[in-house]
This record gives sequence, C-alpha cells and structure tokens, in this order.
Amino acid sequence: MDHIVHHLLALWALGASPGEIQDMWEYNKPYQAPIEGNRTAVSVDLDLKDPVLFDKCLGNNDCYADFLRFFEDEVARKGVPDTVREYILKGYYRANDIFCRMYTGELIQHKQCQGRFLTAITTDLVHPIIHLGCAIEFQQPSLVAEALAAACVHDNWPKEFLLPTEEYVRSNTEVPSRTLLQIIDSLRSDPEMTSAVKDSDPFNEIPDGFLKRVTAKQLAPYLGQFQVKPTPEDLQCKMTEMMQSCAYMMGAAQRPGKCEAIDFVLLHNATLSIFYPAILAQDWLSDHEKSRLLEAKARVDAVMYAGCGSPALYPMRIVDYVPRRPKDGWEELFHRSIVYRDEGHAAKLIRSLFSLEKLSETAPDFPIVKSDFAKIAHMAMDSIERAFETGGHKMPENVAEATVQKIGHGGEMVVSNQIRWVFYGGLDRAWDYVPDLEISALESH
Repeated sequence: MDHIVHHLLALWALGASPGEIQDMWEYNKPYQAPIEGNRTAVSVDLDLKDPVLFDKCLGNNDCYADFLRFFEDEVARKGVPDTVREYILKGYYRANDIFCRMYTGELIQHKQCQGRFLTAITTDLVHPIIHLGCAIEFQQPSLVAEALAAACVHDNWPKEFLLPTEEYVRSNTEVPSRTLLQIIDSLRSDPEMTSAVKDSDPFNEIPDGFLKRVTAKQLAPYLGQFQVKPTPEDLQCKMTEMMQSCAYMMGAAQRPGKCEAIDFVLLHNATLSIFYPAILAQDWLSDHEKSRLLEAKARVDAVMYAGCGSPALYPMRIVDYVPRRPKDGWEELFHRSIVYRDEGHAAKLIRSLFSLEKLSETAPDFPIVKSDFAKIAHMAMDSIERAFETGGHKMPENVAEATVQKIGHGGEMVVSNQIRWVFYGGLDRAWDYVPDLEISALESH
C-alpha cells in the first residue's frame, strides 16, 4: 500500500532528477488504490479513542483511513517521540501488540468492522517498520502516522514469536549470545525447522506454512540468542553485523545450476536494514528501546529466512560473480536502479547495499569481505534486467495471463515481480522460472 512513498524517497536519496522521479510516479500511479479501501458509500467515521473499538478494528485494512486520522491527531498533539513510545515501545498490551505488527505483512484476510464486510489484501513485507524508518530518516512526521496506521491494519503473526522470545530471554538468563549467521545456520541444521515449509503451502509461506508447524517454544531458544546490550558500543556492533548478514544471506541464497536471482523475501530484510542507523541515532530513544528494536529486527530476519525454506548459502557465488557491466561503479548502479521500471525494490535494494560502505570491514570469520557487497549489487541489477530479455525467464504466457486475471488490479505488477525475483528460495518451486546456467558457468560454480 505504500511502495510509492518508499520508491520516491529512495530515488531522491540516490540523486534522481525531478524528471526521473516524476517518470516513476507516473509509471506506478495506475497501481495505487483509494485510501478508503472498500468502505461503503454511507459510513460514519470511527472513534478510535474508544479502546474497545480500537482493538476491534485491528487487522482490518478498511479501517486504515480511521487509524490514519487517529494517529495524525496523536502526532500533532504529542509529537513524534511520545507517539512512537506510547504506541510501540511503552511495554503495555497495546504497545506490545503494535510493536509486533510493525514487522508484519503479506497477508490475505476477511473480517468485519462496525457491521461493514471488509476484504483486505496486502502484499508487502515489514512495510510498517520500513515506513517508520522512512519517517525517521527523512524527518517526515506524517509518515509516522501512516506507519502506525499501516501496522494496525495488518494481521499479527510476528506476535507469535517476538513476545515469547523476549519472555524466554528474561526467564533464562544464561542464554548465549550468538551472531545472526550462527543462528540461521542452527535453524538450517534443525530438521523440524527445515521441514516446516513445503512446496504445497499457500503463497504466504511464513504465516500460513512455517508458523503453522513451528511453535514459539521451538523458536525462542534460537531467536533469543540474538541479544543486544543497551550500550552504544554493542548497538553499533550488532547493527553492523545485522546489516551485513542480511545482505550476505540475500546474495548467497542461490540455487546450483540456475542463473543468479534475488529472493524477494530476503530482499526485504536488506531494504529494512538501511533505516537502522537513523533509528539508532535518535537521542529521544533510550539505549534499551534501541536494543529492543534491533533485537526484533534480527529475530524477524531469522524467521523470514527459515520461512523461505532455509535456503543453502553459497558465498562463492558472490565472491566469483562476474558482473555483466564490470566497469560500472556505484554511480552507474544508482542510475540503473533509478530508471529501472518497477515499484521501487531495485532502487531501495541498491541504496541499502551502498549503505554498507559506511560500515566497518566484515568480521574475520564472516564469509565475504566488505568489497563483495558491490558484487551483490551488480548481481541484483544484472538479474532483474536479464529477466526481461529474450530467454531471461521461463514463465509460460498462460501462467502470466491467469495470474493477472486472478488478481485483477495490480496483477501485471505481481507477474513482473514473479519474473524478476524468486519467492521463498529454499523451495524447489521458487526456481521454476529461472533459466539454467550455461555449461561454462556451471563449471565455475
């Protein structure tokens, strides 16, 4: 629902010209939906100051406009810091609920609110917290209200593991602290985790597949190992580790025998990461609040990895990658992402990967070195550009046409994303439309 805001801000940050920004606005304008959703022609505004009504409307997409008005009033009255703290970080039941909803997305739901039948379809991942990151980095208070409103209309599958993990760590003071890569390696080594995702699952694998088979009791001992001390030093260290790990996971999650492709789910771990330097730089957030936000981010990263089928990671696919345009530096990669015709993921991804240039070198035991993140940027742009060239993908025309017909509004965008990215890359079906590597390339991989 908010791709266009993220896209335009990323374009501006990458140095796009006014004409280029306008061009992408025009390109994506047909995909936009009315803010009022499916509200009936005659409808009273909802008074969300009533806590019972507020709770009843949680998870209902067609209450978005009501939540937006509510939070705009809150931001105007209290300011950004107090609103964020009250509704995300304060620690009481409602704040904890919305805290978890900030990390959700990609759900289909059918509910009622105030006697109105509502059909809500969202196709995003971690967008509420991405929207909050945009608000903080670009200093846009109105986006804080939009982020909170968006969180409130999503279902809350992250609550199934985030709060139980926090309770697990509080109750088990001897839980070891491990890196994010160590944690995902442990998840991949656990048969109960790897068998919890199946090719036959519904498309929304994480809430409708993985979390239907794996419990919080099983996840908490793993997720609780990512811990951040509330000190400036550990916040910086763990933030750097998280950002580099997310980029590495995304780039290394390849399939032997297949051309390189980027997983759309793991992509979101990386594009969210870029906002954490700005979030952790806010002096109105306490170090305890910052550590909680950072821990939640990494724990969601781990669940999204496991929900993708725990794909094997191949660092040499990054290290040995030969770009199609090897002379292109970051400026050229910026331009390619700016003019690339999608709903913004290309520009957001390249900006996120470039942000790693400001961080320290990777740890000695990290699978790749800092300079390899530029190769991931090349891999990403090469793969999504190649996808629309002759022979660049294997999606049959009848499948594309059926998808557009089934989805209706926005169907063309969905088909394009299925062509340019893979979804849940640990599953065999994810790679159905990706071409095979040439023989010469196979010999080097």
